[in-house]
Amino acid sequence: MTQHPGTAQTGPSSTRAFARGAAAPGAAAPGAAAPGAAAPGPAEASPAEPGDVVRSGDAATSEDPAATVDAVDGWDDAQLVGQLFSLAVGTHSARGITVDEPDSPDDSVTTADGGHPAATDGVRRTPVDALADLVAARHIGGVCYFPETAEGDSPDAIRHLVRRLQQAASAPLLVSADQENGTVSRLRQGSTRLPSAQALAAADDVALTEEVARTSGTELRATGIRHAFAPVADLAVEPRNPVIGVRSPGADPQAAARQVSATVRGLAAAGVASTLKHFPGHGSTTVDSHLGLPVLELTRDAWERQERAVFAAGIAAGVDAVMIGHLVFPAVDAGTPATYSRAVVTGELREALGFDGVIVTDALDMAGAQLADGPGAGAVAALAAGVDQLLMPGDPEAAIDAVLAALADGVLSRDALRDSARRILRLKERLGLAGDGIDVEAPLATPQHASTAERAARASLVWRDPSTTWVLDPGAPGTRVLVVGLRTDPQLRGVDVSAVLADRLGAAGAQVWTEPLDDDPDTILAAATRGFGGSTPDVLVIATRDAWRDPEQSRHLGRLLALATETGTQACVVATRSPSDSSLVPDDVPLLLTFGDVTPSARAAGDALAGAAAATGVLPVDLVGADGHLVRRHTSPAPPPHPSEETRS
Repeated sequence: MTQHPGTAQTGPSSTRAFARGAAAPGAAAPGAAAPGAAAPGPAEASPAEPGDVVRSGDAATSEDPAATVDAVDGWDDAQLVGQLFSLAVGTHSARGITVDEPDSPDDSVTTADGGHPAATDGVRRTPVDALADLVAARHIGGVCYFPETAEGDSPDAIRHLVRRLQQAASAPLLVSADQENGTVSRLRQGSTRLPSAQALAAADDVALTEEVARTSGTELRATGIRHAFAPVADLAVEPRNPVIGVRSPGADPQAAARQVSATVRGLAAAGVASTLKHFPGHGSTTVDSHLGLPVLELTRDAWERQERAVFAAGIAAGVDAVMIGHLVFPAVDAGTPATYSRAVVTGELREALGFDGVIVTDALDMAGAQLADGPGAGAVAALAAGVDQLLMPGDPEAAIDAVLAALADGVLSRDALRDSARRILRLKERLGLAGDGIDVEAPLATPQHASTAERAARASLVWRDPSTTWVLDPGAPGTRVLVVGLRTDPQLRGVDVSAVLADRLGAAGAQVWTEPLDDDPDTILAAATRGFGGSTPDVLVIATRDAWRDPEQSRHLGRLLALATETGTQACVVATRSPSDSSLVPDDVPLLLTFGDVTPSARAAGDALAGAAAATGVLPVDLVGADGHLVRRHTSPAPPPHPSEETRS
């Protein structure tokens, strides 16, 4: 069995008790105690020992025998089964978690997130209240946080939500979130936006990756989110993959293994649990499992050299959890999605790879997880396959009832479910969860964190061809530059990169005119010519955002490049998210890759074009050229340095 160090231990796993916000039947009075996991930096706290009272944002409480790992044998079926579920809160709340229709709104009361609670029969209730009721009634073991809106929630609003739910729980909730950074970031307002996993792969500096992960984990800990559904371990070997993209640490198994391991170490150093996803590997597929059921078309030998090697490295680094992807892997089980395949979950992950941490499903409300018999059948099938934690079933109470029925009928093994509950509780112990789990002293959105994000973004920049570049000539003041890009991201995951590029180029002495990429290209050029007093632009800079999968953006890009050729204008393209946009850009056009459109990456790209920064990253994926040829990746073969004392978990 592989050793599973995970996050820092806070006491003997057989005796460590949890303090929590609401008493279980027969337990001591409710209260709260601080997280016992070690925090890096000046706010470092000593690990909690059984019975200790430790720092927290709430009051302290004594240990609760009902919440220990050893107490699982004494739990009834309802307590046992509830511990195995993690339910969404926020935009992805399930249809089974609803708030009563209000008789009238109460505008006199403002909630922590700035909204107004509803009034039903004189009782004010919010969706969080409805979830809290379910957490209390069904002994739920975890929740997965999503922001209420695309703009995100403030840190105070997240803390308010976490406290409310923790108070309802009979044992501390494992609060999780998809905080991968880059395009998938649940912390937005009041937090540091960090570059994507693929940007870090391009930077090719494991010490920097570890620092970014530690920064990310510290900010999660500050809000009470103690479990990151990160890092993604899928290899980016399929340019047409519609869902993984820059979430992946690249296409090279050895380089990706170094990146994944560094992220695991960095999160552990911050006192936050990590998760490898999406086993057995989602990067080679061409279907989004949110929308359908992908097939992993790899031979077993190829899989063992590629995806399996990355997951094995993450497990060796001490990852706390592994998420199963909703996909079929015919080389192991041709007839069953991995989520429900005992051959994949137990045979390959638990037994062959020796992983003894928490195995969690991907969200069970996704299209790739749907079974004809409904969400209850899916929950039962996943547990039968060897999964420990069921994430976000579409109808939580129906799923819980189905599992209880299967347990009573002997379809599911009570001993196996107890083992799963123990794994989840041991993870909570390693995190030192107590009270609300919020570290009120953990730094959030500090200048130091911003500096880490900026350094990582600068180090990640890559020219597709280092011999084909464009940088503003400092000897030609007043160069006329037309900057074109998409000004809005419908999901608000990225910034207006064209505005940032224009700002940086203007500060460096260029005359800059900006236009939106979704306008007619001929109209764009005519407007810029008028703006430049009747002169055509000297340079056209186009910032794309996943143009390869956006037909209109792709057409506009092609027409703009053709107009540049017709008018003798120098063109340069900045692919601000997917490097697959290279398939739309001829080889003789300079192409700068940023692997994400968060603010630090946009600023780094602007500085590179203005001549204030160099693009020094390595290419972590193969690129498809405009004529279909491949530009091979060139990641560094150098082994990673040993982590410093500061970052070692």
